Parts: sequence; C-alpha cells; structure tokens
Amino acid sequence: MVLQFPSLKTLLMTFLFVIGHGPPPVWMTDFKAVQAAARTAVTPGQSFEQLRKKNAENHWQYGYWVKVVMTIENWSRFPLNSWNNIVESGAFFGGANAINPGKKEKLEFRNGDLVGSYGTVSFLIDGADRRFVIMYSAPYLIAYIGHRNWLGLGLTSKGFTDIREEHGYYYTMYNEWDTWDLKWARKVFYSRKDPVMYSDNQFVLWGTMANTRKADITIVFRPVNNNDLASEIKAKL
Repeated sequence: MVLQFPSLKTLLMTFLFVIGHGPPPVWMTDFKAVQAAARTAVTPGQSFEQLRKKNAENHWQYGYWVKVVMTIENWSRFPLNSWNNIVESGAFFGGANAINPGKKEKLEFRNGDLVGSYGTVSFLIDGADRRFVIMYSAPYLIAYIGHRNWLGLGLTSKGFTDIREEHGYYYTMYNEWDTWDLKWARKVFYSRKDPVMYSDNQFVLWGTMANTRKADITIVFRPVNNNDLASEIKAKL
C-alpha cells in the first residue's frame, strides 16, 4: 500500500482556513487600560457606609494600637461570597461578607490585649469552583527584626472549596510554601512598598499593605481574560 500524504500547499491552505474560521481568540487584558476603567467603574459597596457609622458610634474605642482595614476590589464577573473569616489574633470589627462584580468592600480588624491582628479571610469565587484566600499579619510592635506586616494572596485549586480545610491556612501561608490544593504569594511590608502579586491562567491578585500599626490594605481581584471582567468595567473599555 502506498500512503498518500497531502502536499505542503494543501496543509497550508487547510491551516489558514481553520485559523480564519475558528472561534475568536480571548486576549489577555492590558492592566493599564483596565485599571483606568476600574477607577470609575468599580464603586463602593454597603460596607463603606456601615463601617463609617460603626466607627462613629464607637469613637471611644480609638485607643487600639493595631487596626487592619482591607479594601477589596472585585474587577471580575464572578461574585465573591460564602466568606470564611478566621481570626487567629485580635478581633473582627465589621465589614462585608460578599463582594459583587464591579464593587469594592471593606473589612476591619483590631488587636486584642498586647497582641496584634492576624488571620485569614477567604471567599468562594462563585462560578469558578475555587476560593480566594487572604492572609494578613499586623504585629502589636513593629521592630527591625522579626515583627513586620505581612500580606499573602492565594487561590485554591479548582474543586477545593471546603472551608473546613482552612484552619491551618494562616500558618501555612505565613511560614511555608505552596501546597497541592493552595497556591499563593506573600510579602513583607517594611521598607519596600511594592505590591504582592499572584496569578495563574484565570485570575490575577494584587495587594499592598501599609507598614505601620494602622495597616490599610488594598487588594484587587482581577481576571486574566477580557471576557471575565465585570460588565461595569467592560462598558468603559
């Protein structure tokens, strides 16, 4: 039997036909363009006003040495909900337990007696079958050696959404390295203030943290692809 192979010209024409008639590619989003759109498209959620009122009502509590205030922006089309808040030290003061697409919400934590504020917060990425995990550590005393502010951002593997697995996440994300079900990046915020970033083929996580005891944290949850952006941001691109 003699095998008949197609000619190079035939292969080339077939390749061009498939490329020309296949589904349109999904381009990765240019960060600067999305960032510019998000400045006006991403708006404050209910937690901003709720915390403003609660802080006003509890003004006599301003003596706390350590206060962690997270602002989390959801640039994706995926709602962040079913939160899990594990405070290892200090106390949760208030804030949102869900972050809708195109919204930013706040969470506030305070120290306990002579201890700092640290723990983890996670959200279900609704529709992606994963969880978004935040690790924070703001010590009571910030020193040159040993006691500094830390922030970690991570994602669970697809299908790992059981919050019962999260009780060891703080110590894992603070002290150790990636596991088979949780990948992350962490950074100390002391002299350098450049952000901590983690990304995979679906999401990009970006965060900064003040290097003082009043530790303001800003976090952006962003998709890799244009198709997964919040509709509010898409409308401005």
